[in-house]
Amino acid sequence: MLMVDQPAEATDQLSSQQQEKLRELTAQSWNLELVVSGVIMFAVLQVPDLLDAAFDYIQYNLLSQTEGLSGMLPKLATSMMKAGCYVLFIAFLLNFVMRAYWVALVGLLAVYPAGVQYDKLPFTTAYSRQRTEAYMGSLDRYILQLDRRCNIVFAVAFIFVFQLIVVALSYLLLLLLHAGLRPLIPTHYWQPVKITFFILLGIFMAVSLLLNIPSIRERPGMASFHYRFFAASRSVSWGLYKPFTFITNTFSSHIPRQKLLRTISMMAFAFMVLIIIEFFVDFSRQERRSSLLSRRHLFTARVDSLFINPGAYDNQLTEDGYTGEATIQADIIREPYVRLYIAYPKSLDVLLRKLAPEPTWNEELPLTERRSQFAKWSNQQVNRLVRISVNDSLYQNPGLFFTERGTAHQRGWQTVLLPTNLKKGSNVVQVSLQTDSSGNEEKLATIPFWYVPEN
Repeated sequence: MLMVDQPAEATDQLSSQQQEKLRELTAQSWNLELVVSGVIMFAVLQVPDLLDAAFDYIQYNLLSQTEGLSGMLPKLATSMMKAGCYVLFIAFLLNFVMRAYWVALVGLLAVYPAGVQYDKLPFTTAYSRQRTEAYMGSLDRYILQLDRRCNIVFAVAFIFVFQLIVVALSYLLLLLLHAGLRPLIPTHYWQPVKITFFILLGIFMAVSLLLNIPSIRERPGMASFHYRFFAASRSVSWGLYKPFTFITNTFSSHIPRQKLLRTISMMAFAFMVLIIIEFFVDFSRQERRSSLLSRRHLFTARVDSLFINPGAYDNQLTEDGYTGEATIQADIIREPYVRLYIAYPKSLDVLLRKLAPEPTWNEELPLTERRSQFAKWSNQQVNRLVRISVNDSLYQNPGLFFTERGTAHQRGWQTVLLPTNLKKGSNVVQVSLQTDSSGNEEKLATIPFWYVPEN
């Protein structure tokens, strides 16, 4: 997991004045660490919410396909970045606590320069004092050890963060390549292209593993190839190659080999565990109705008509979030009407472009007239394709209008239904899309509700 790469470029040695300045900065850095840690801990916790909002926007407005690789990569990238934020928060919190404790010990040493005088400890035996001194050591030595550990915390945390950022941005790059190349490649060629990509990726991973075997990389002529092969990773490091390599090379050049291998194994394991946990947490946030950890014998959320989903009712939603497939005004309706909102994500365009191809407009007409014709034609197509039913009553022309919902300006359609077959108690609204002329439908949403009329 650690990239141990020794650059061939020579570095300039610092002058004695520069070295003295560096030691002075190092000695005085602790007072800034406390301030910076406190500020960054607060700032870092705001980032996951922003990432969730960005992910929702991308998924709803930009992705034309939310299944398969196109739907998985944004989730993975978001999970990586959020995991990086949590690692930074834990590191800054740990450093803040350790550094505050270090300041307390430094102040204590200033008051009592002799430190701990084990021979004067009360309420204990001579043997106990001797063993305690051998185990604890002097106060000034412990202060130096604690200072070193405070400094190492940040370095270890940034190893995790740099790796998470590189992987997340690589996922986003794959998403852009997939979204850009997929429409250009015919369907019968797409599968061979994917197979070729995975074969090349497998070859790259195999060569990487082989070059890390000492008996192979130390062969004549392999040293230069080993360096050039791993130096190529600079192009996919997103500008983090130097800071990441400085940290890893510093550790690897000071830590014994066996201890380094154990450390790399532990960090690789922790890295994978962190990614898996964060991904499943984010996946459960998107798929709240499916859970492997909290199953019940007589509970299921798989059937929409038997499940009350809070995300389907306007009175239980916030103004700044994106809704699901459709919503009505409340789970308990007292009015003799149903206000229905149907979401129009970008991914629905794939089907709608096939069902309603855009006609050719008269280019001689003014732009405003063409826009007006397009708006009327779009509305006609929507009302022709969307089928809405309340209980057993089907609305042939539901009277849908275009709308944007909430502060997120979520695009969709809205209508007000005036059903005559509402019954006291449970009722069901169903929304579907007519997929062909024979009447086949694709279900979009099923929303149960209670009708309790006002007296």
